[in-house]
Amino acid sequence: MRLPRFASALPVSSIALPPGAALLPPECACCGEPATHQVALERAGSASLFVGYCDACAEHQAAASARSLALALASALLGLASAAGLPLLFPRLGLAGLSCLTLVLSVLPLALLLVPRAVPEPPHTARGPALSARAEQLLSSNAAYAERLAALNGAVPQATTHRERFGSPWLSAGPVIALGAACLAYFVYHPLLRVLNLGTSRILLVLDGAPFASVDPTSNESPSAGALVRVPAGHHLITVNRADGTRVAELSADFQSGAVHLYAPASEGTCFWLETTGYGLEQRVAPSYEPLVSNDLFWVLPGGIDNWFAPNPRPTPGGSQSSGGLLTALRQAPCSEAPPEARATP
Repeated sequence: MRLPRFASALPVSSIALPPGAALLPPECACCGEPATHQVALERAGSASLFVGYCDACAEHQAAASARSLALALASALLGLASAAGLPLLFPRLGLAGLSCLTLVLSVLPLALLLVPRAVPEPPHTARGPALSARAEQLLSSNAAYAERLAALNGAVPQATTHRERFGSPWLSAGPVIALGAACLAYFVYHPLLRVLNLGTSRILLVLDGAPFASVDPTSNESPSAGALVRVPAGHHLITVNRADGTRVAELSADFQSGAVHLYAPASEGTCFWLETTGYGLEQRVAPSYEPLVSNDLFWVLPGGIDNWFAPNPRPTPGGSQSSGGLLTALRQAPCSEAPPEARATP
């Protein structure tokens, strides 16, 4: 059995033609058989040419085009699967690690473009298009076809080599999609946790036996209070210690994908509530209050919180005719200072 030969470039004939209409031989541009198909060839700054191909050559040319599409789809699918599965297999994988690993996996199918292609078997002279355009030149892989093409247009063919292009700009779509999906998956599978330290000394948080955050104390309500961290979704054990190793609290809780969580260890005597203020047509006589109740001082917060640990702006007097809307703030204060409506019922 004869093994196929491989080549990175093919010998071609170059025919220099000025912009404008050109006459093409009626036979197949690849093998010289009678043409049964017409394929458009675009030329920069000139009208497209319709190149003839026989059934067999039109088939292998279409296969060459489909190869790029197949590799682009394989790259995108592998990238999406990696972005969705890696956070589950390696929940502690950071955003940079997840993005890099997903990107590498999405590029793997594109490595097939580096594999040398077999030289076409006679009478075929090209693995893809047998006639291509480069600047004001036409490149033909069939020497006899090139002679006829040159004679029809008053030109002289020149022997050269040409590296066939099997790539496509669409090949970059897979890695780009994979990178975006990795970022999205990380934020979905690693929900936000805001830890509030209302004590007098710094606390250290340990997640499933591994340190992951330290939080300075805060005594007043402030939008910047506490620490905002991301935790892998699922069930976790959080241990809270002081700097000297004294145990402050321990939490065993489920973290929900895409949600925002609040944890305020050792904050007994502090009330937390959602305060909703109406504006314009939604303006109310007074804000509405929804106390947050939890035995372990841990909450999965609803969506739509506009302000954290700060009051909503006061409604403008006489602005009830505007369309307005609602703003919700997450508030906290010692229960003795909190509005009566915001205090949790024992």
